[in-house]
Amino acid sequence: MGLYEKFATIYQRGPYLRFSQNLAESVFPQYLKELDIQPSTLLDVACGEGSFAIAMSKLGCQVTGVDQSQQMIDLAKHQADQERQNVRFLVSDMCLMSFEDEFDLVTCFFDSLNYLLTIKELYQTFQNVYQALKPGGYFIFDMNTIYGLAVEWMRQESYIQNQTDDFIEFHKHSFDYENLIAMVEITVFMKQDSLWERFIEIHRERGYPIADLQILLQEAGFEILGVNGHLSHRSELFNTSPRVWFTVKKP
Repeated sequence: MGLYEKFATIYQRGPYLRFSQNLAESVFPQYLKELDIQPSTLLDVACGEGSFAIAMSKLGCQVTGVDQSQQMIDLAKHQADQERQNVRFLVSDMCLMSFEDEFDLVTCFFDSLNYLLTIKELYQTFQNVYQALKPGGYFIFDMNTIYGLAVEWMRQESYIQNQTDDFIEFHKHSFDYENLIAMVEITVFMKQDSLWERFIEIHRERGYPIADLQILLQEAGFEILGVNGHLSHRSELFNTSPRVWFTVKKP
């Protein structure tokens, strides 16, 4: 069973959407104003169920969203239809996507890039984004830091993430300190009539040294404009920052 094959609908009903909704409603538009850019075309990589892509479409952008999960893309298309937004949603692995000088802005949020477990995959994705951007285009993304995965995630190793009348979502965390890979075992109990069905998904994320990310971005051709620990506060990145935000530009 692939990631999000059954979990997609649970994801849509959980607290995860708050991240993209808050980002799209207040933080990101203000940040674009500070950068003095008004993108007309936007590619949202690992768009999930489409919250951010749809919100940006409402702000006037011509948006394309890609995600490797067919289930997530189906949810995104349905939501876009419900909100009458013309967003192009495509099923595509970020390591394999192929666009050519098409977008003013590319985004990738909510630590989606941490799901790339090898430097080869990460570098290939950076190259694909570079190719997708028009000259002068921007790439803005966030990732969990090694500290975020190894320390912040491990403060609570197991917990109930979400509970409703018809499902319970339980998380169990572990961390491989040798390979810098965090694992989340997600167990969901879903009510089907009078019975309960259980399914399990394993999600893995790798933490990368900040210096390695900078080198890979520069090797792909990007100019690094900003590295922050928090986008809404524009705070600098510390050793104890759980998340890193990058703003880079294609010359």
